[in-house]
Amino acid sequence: MVEASITLAEGHSLVSWLANRKSYVTLRGAKWSGNEESSYFVALKIDQILWATAMDNDIPLTTASAQLTPRQVEIQLEGGLLMRAGLSISERQRLSDYLESLGAFIPVRNAQLLKSGRPPKDVNVTLGDLVLNQSAVQAVWETAQQNAAPDDEHASEAASGFYR
Repeated sequence: MVEASITLAEGHSLVSWLANRKSYVTLRGAKWSGNEESSYFVALKIDQILWATAMDNDIPLTTASAQLTPRQVEIQLEGGLLMRAGLSISERQRLSDYLESLGAFIPVRNAQLLKSGRPPKDVNVTLGDLVLNQSAVQAVWETAQQNAAPDDEHASEAASGFYR
């Protein structure tokens, strides 16, 4: 893990800033965990970023002004990590369509890193609001849909977004 500063133009969000980078981001005052020394400038490859967050919550995740109630999901990441978070998806929008509409990074709300193993899924670390690199995502599922019992076969297909 690295803690560092970045420079953004006013009005930019974390998602848009990362989306406008081709391969690298510039970090200032980068300090890796377990190391007391910091580096003045570091060029970090975008694909090495698993997630990013504003430590002081002073940078918005997105520039979108609509405040939707986040839908709770669980996200399986490479390396066996499991995250529970909220995604700002419209009520009738399919999860796959939402993810496809985003760029390289997914804005997530109230992220929690869960302990490995099923059940129970105890919270290991509370991360808060962050942007998550899509290239590290293996699967995403809605927890409310997962626990709901559909009335019939068609309700199950409609809930999952699959139709005949």
